[in-house]
Amino acid sequence: MKRASPLLVILVTATGAGAAIPLQGKKGAIYHLAPGPQAAAQFAQAEQTLSLLAERGWEVRGVRVRLGGDPFDATQPAADVVLPASLSLEDQVFVLVQGVVRRNLQGAPLAGELADLVAAHTAPAGSRLRREWEKGFQAALLAGEIERTALLEFLWRAAREQGVRAAGSIPEVWRFLGVDESPEALVGAVWDVALAALFAPDRLGWTVGPVPPADPLEASGGAVFRFVTPQVRWLRVVGEGDGVAVLPMRLAGTAARLVVVYDDGRLDSLPLAAGDEVKASFWGVKAVFLGVLSLPGEAQASFAFRELRDYPVRLGAFDVRAEDGTWQVSWDVEEQEDVEAFVVEVWAVRGNGGRVVARDLVPAAGSGPMAFAWASEARPEPCQLRVYALTRTGVVARLLTSPVLGSLGDQEANESQK
Repeated sequence: MKRASPLLVILVTATGAGAAIPLQGKKGAIYHLAPGPQAAAQFAQAEQTLSLLAERGWEVRGVRVRLGGDPFDATQPAADVVLPASLSLEDQVFVLVQGVVRRNLQGAPLAGELADLVAAHTAPAGSRLRREWEKGFQAALLAGEIERTALLEFLWRAAREQGVRAAGSIPEVWRFLGVDESPEALVGAVWDVALAALFAPDRLGWTVGPVPPADPLEASGGAVFRFVTPQVRWLRVVGEGDGVAVLPMRLAGTAARLVVVYDDGRLDSLPLAAGDEVKASFWGVKAVFLGVLSLPGEAQASFAFRELRDYPVRLGAFDVRAEDGTWQVSWDVEEQEDVEAFVVEVWAVRGNGGRVVARDLVPAAGSGPMAFAWASEARPEPCQLRVYALTRTGVVARLLTSPVLGSLGDQEANESQK
């Protein structure tokens, strides 16, 4: 017969007793357990979490953890971390890590933010507290905060616990990451984290959805920024033309990106340099954002915008055919600018929103007029053809979308046009 664990025996025999049971963990933590149905699971989860933290170099010996019971009961022993049974086990991991890291970083100006950071990256994906941290991160980033969001997130990704323990203040974080030796590389990396957090959080392993700036200020003629502390600011670039040209006139202590968000959720991020104009099309584009990030110290940035007509292509006639077991699409270009190639995508549209099943490049040359054609063997499932112009900067403009080729119900056909 299998013997019960000593902990289980203690919890069973002590059920009904009011006092918490003191226990010492394998790594030297002191537990105070209130008997209850979740006590064994709480203890096992806490031991596993503290063992992981100890392996990562955090000091857990002597940490007092109270498990279960009333968290507001003043008669219970004092504790560094209180984990009431009302918290899910996933959230208990978050709170336990948070408490241990804060205790280790006692006195550091960023102890709270860094404790939250480590907890969010240690807690399981099902943790409600982790998800709330991710949402708070996005909200702060949208409001302009860059140092306590993307900068700290990059610190974690670059150096994990070593970076967290070495950089207890914001100036130390900048120095630790090498802002003096390589400011452009650091800003580029921080920018990538910020853009992923807002537009593609799944790239960071997060559980929240994307939240691009909803109602930022709109810019149509020009913009000037002045900073005294590191921040990130957003402008939505609008216009009545077919595209926009953005000219950075001055970038002093700042770095800027033009972010193109497409109708299908994809995005492109284009670095901007002073004096170099960058163009983006509005065709097949949900929004174009200008983001400006400032470095420590006083910083300035200014931009000029101009609308573009027939950019990047002035499209003539086009035709789509399905015959003799092939799919064919042809289009005439009266004029084109900055076009590197045309992209033909085949989308299988049955199901939720469709998916790309084939993609071909059709080289482009000259400025027009020119005729282009593409053909492929018909696929067995209902599909849609989408033709884009790929510019030299890597931005795409959707030129045309074919009707659904193949048999498809009315509801699915309507969804495929979105």
